[in-house]
Amino acid sequence: MDAEDLDLQPIAARRSSLPSEIASALATRIRSGQIPAGTRLPSEPELARSLGVSRNTVREAIGVLREQGLAASKQGIGTFALDPSGDSHFPVDVGIEQLTSTTEMIARAGHKPGSRDYRLVTGPGDAEVRQQLGLRGPARVHSMERVRTADDLPVIFCRDFVSADVVPERVAIRYRGDESLFTFIERECHLQVHTARADIVPALPSARVAELLTVSRRKPLLILKQLHYDREGVPFLYSENFFNLEYMGLHVRRTPVA
Repeated sequence: MDAEDLDLQPIAARRSSLPSEIASALATRIRSGQIPAGTRLPSEPELARSLGVSRNTVREAIGVLREQGLAASKQGIGTFALDPSGDSHFPVDVGIEQLTSTTEMIARAGHKPGSRDYRLVTGPGDAEVRQQLGLRGPARVHSMERVRTADDLPVIFCRDFVSADVVPERVAIRYRGDESLFTFIERECHLQVHTARADIVPALPSARVAELLTVSRRKPLLILKQLHYDREGVPFLYSENFFNLEYMGLHVRRTPVA
């Protein structure tokens, strides 16, 4: 298959992540059958030239397809489309091998990310949140809540906590929940997520979470509890993401030890 056969337009001027957008376009064609399983994809140089992007950008996009189970690369031969019927039965299926925002996570799965029901509350924070963030004394905490959507489906209820010493209140009120919180904090506070510790636990939803995600209170959700650290190893952002298992599945792609 040649790059021209994919009918992909140069996208370097668009605002979203280029690797994610390229991967989403290719994933759509694989899932629809426009690129049949077993088809050899254009080479990295061909795709880069056709799309007007760098080879590194194309390489990242192909990596996203491999994470989704939609492509496989054979050394010295090329990259081939895989049968999408091998995917999860969930409408939205994401890998959590890489540390990304929920915005990027949804986009990498080939869906359009969105947000609704955003709410900001600033106060002392509960004991668990303060302990996670290592807060002492009168330090205040911003609690940012929102429902993340994928193609308008309510897939994740996000609850993020950050110290008001890290993100001043005058800055926090400018956030509206419609973009990646990682991106906002990096842009406004020059603070970047470097590593994170994540725990995945099942739990029944509260009445409010069940209503926001339109799920039954009798069905458990998976909660991804994640503490994010800066480059110095200092925790500054604690998140609790409630995954709606009626729409969204999580997977980890495992490989043998070398």
